[in-house]
Amino acid sequence: MTGIAAVAVCAAFTSCSHDLDFDPVAQEQQSEVNYESAFTSRFGEIAPNHEWGFDQFREDVTRTENANANEWADPNKAYGGLLVPPALTDEQIAVVKEYFQTVKNPTYEDPQWTNYFMQQVYKGYTDPWPGNSPEYYMAADGNTKIYASDNMDHLAAINGDFVDHINNFNHGDCSKNETVLDNGGNANNGPFHTDKIMYMKESTTKSFGYYNSNGSVRRTEYTGLVSYQTIINVLGSKANCLNDGWNRSFMGFDFEQMVGPEILAKGVSRPDETGQWHYYPDEYQVFEWGGKQYPVLSSNQNMYCGTPLNCDDADLQREGFVDNLLAEGYLPVDGGANKKWVKVGGCADGYFSDWIVCLTEAKKSTEKKLPDPNVRVFAEDLDVKENFDGKEYNGDFDFNDVVFDVIYDDGEGNTWIILQAAGGTYHIEVDGIDVHKKFGVPDNKMVNTHGYGSIDKKPVSVKLSNHYSDARDIPVIVTLPTGTRELTAAAGKAPHKLAVAPGTNWAGERVSIESVYPNFYNWVRDPTLKWWQ
Repeated sequence: MTGIAAVAVCAAFTSCSHDLDFDPVAQEQQSEVNYESAFTSRFGEIAPNHEWGFDQFREDVTRTENANANEWADPNKAYGGLLVPPALTDEQIAVVKEYFQTVKNPTYEDPQWTNYFMQQVYKGYTDPWPGNSPEYYMAADGNTKIYASDNMDHLAAINGDFVDHINNFNHGDCSKNETVLDNGGNANNGPFHTDKIMYMKESTTKSFGYYNSNGSVRRTEYTGLVSYQTIINVLGSKANCLNDGWNRSFMGFDFEQMVGPEILAKGVSRPDETGQWHYYPDEYQVFEWGGKQYPVLSSNQNMYCGTPLNCDDADLQREGFVDNLLAEGYLPVDGGANKKWVKVGGCADGYFSDWIVCLTEAKKSTEKKLPDPNVRVFAEDLDVKENFDGKEYNGDFDFNDVVFDVIYDDGEGNTWIILQAAGGTYHIEVDGIDVHKKFGVPDNKMVNTHGYGSIDKKPVSVKLSNHYSDARDIPVIVTLPTGTRELTAAAGKAPHKLAVAPGTNWAGERVSIESVYPNFYNWVRDPTLKWWQ
């Protein structure tokens, strides 16, 4: 007769309780009562708000993925141990520059990556190739040099309407990152290396474009992207240094001036409804011709590149002259009485060396390394009348019946436990994991608790089927002669399990925890103490 059935029968026959020799429900309840009584007898009154350490070792559930460079390669962080490419060598930079400075109009070979690193290779005009692109251009005033790389900003990865700005890449360069973590390092202590690099996650390599600082229009058609093998095919053996195992691609940009708000003229005077004239300084000027409106270029012709053209009154009066200028892309210049015109552009020369970057696909290390544990759990089963060598002990409270570490998040959203010890001789499970079976021993064998027949075993790491952010919620189930019970850590009640700092040593078999950690006794009354230190 089960416990449930016994309850049902006794509802009808109140005297039947004396007829039953064993009531599992009552026995299970009594085991907890006995445990509570034995614990308070040993350690005294429990602080009513005591959470048994679990409140100190919860996961920070508000944590989000962090893009800091010191976490890219750290297996303890959300990215899960990316392989970060090293900085390019001087030899590699030299051959990449030579390719883009000597090969006109390179092709675009899309590697079709979504997760990749971008590294700075070369800022134009710092070392131009003799006889080819000077990597600077004359402004429309005919005197001012415009250095292309200084006017290329906001590099972005683009796929249709998808525009992904690549942070820190501006003015033909990238800012240095002092916290790039070397592969195999740790975010707390490195080692680090300095590089001009950015990690792009869930992005695109379909196309790339830059803003012209004076145009605010992004151009994508002046981009060349080639694999390292393409460069080797063109330059030969001297480019073999690019075959370094990282499968890199290299991208160059050719500068072209674009028409945008920054190079347009502002300031309009016009009458209002009453005929009074007003000046509007922030309104863009327009040139009306043939029923259409055209923008007017700023009088500061040192701001933009282009082909200038000066005319006189006779030219303007000649039939079709202005029509032809507008059709060819010329625009009037402010303050020139329509006698100064500039066709903006003409800077692109086919050499894509005004800005060069490197792309490397982001991959994770094949050797999965788990993060350091967040918390260690000590657990004690509820059998306070334990028998060893024919003797009965009224609760040893060694809290080593199962010991395991918890890793809340391995970087991919998974919670892991690392089984350290099993001092209990009953069947015990952690989140459905058979502890003794994982150690490869039967239930009646103790593991890693020293003495009394305990067997030494290596710790066992197990990925749980559920994610936990509080180790207290991980179910620990023990099967006693009186029934199957879950070990809990209810506030203000005698704890069946404790949360301690990772690395804390557990007590040996039949060694009460307060004999190893004397401050445990005071901790029961004062939960602010860190008794394990």
